[in-house]
Amino acid sequence: MLKLLNNNFDGDERSRQLLLNRTPKYGNDDDAADLLMVRVFESYFNSVDGRRNTKGGEYHINMLPTTCHIYFGSVTGATPDGRFAGKPLSEGVSPVQGADQHGPTAVVRSVAKMDQVRTGGTLLNQKFTPQLLDSEEGLNGLVQLVRGYFNLDGHHIQFNVVDAETLKAAQANPEQYRSLIVRVAGYSDYFCDLSNQLQDEIITRTAYDGF
Repeated sequence: MLKLLNNNFDGDERSRQLLLNRTPKYGNDDDAADLLMVRVFESYFNSVDGRRNTKGGEYHINMLPTTCHIYFGSVTGATPDGRFAGKPLSEGVSPVQGADQHGPTAVVRSVAKMDQVRTGGTLLNQKFTPQLLDSEEGLNGLVQLVRGYFNLDGHHIQFNVVDAETLKAAQANPEQYRSLIVRVAGYSDYFCDLSNQLQDEIITRTAYDGF
């Protein structure tokens, strides 16, 4: 594994595909992956929370990265989930882009296994196709999803309602999509004003067409 990562999977795409597609991933309500997330969270929390800082106060954690997941990814090597070196990391407490394959309800159940109450805040992004919310049934499903997440002690959830085809068209012809606003990571912005890396990251997020 270390050799694969050090070589950025060069010459072994088969192994990378196995890591991408055949291993449990956080965001699918699968304890095999989610309990590893809990272990990492607990280690991070216990390492930081309450430590004294240089100004006489204490450090506490939050998980609201805005757009620093792009920069952190650019200086992070390949990772054992099949991610190439330099590619964006997941944003906030969201699953890795495209790793969540069992719908938005499975995502919120995974995220809720983290004790978010002990943080200074978390950030979960989700993306829906416009067709899903083009009915009372779809809108009611969204309402129930939000209520369910907060009943599980979730902290913050935000949505984009747009499909990848529209975003790709905006990349290719920005002058035609100047009014397109997207939720980025804790804030909203005009899609065409974002960097190409950030645009690509939003495009690769899973777009749900059901609950």
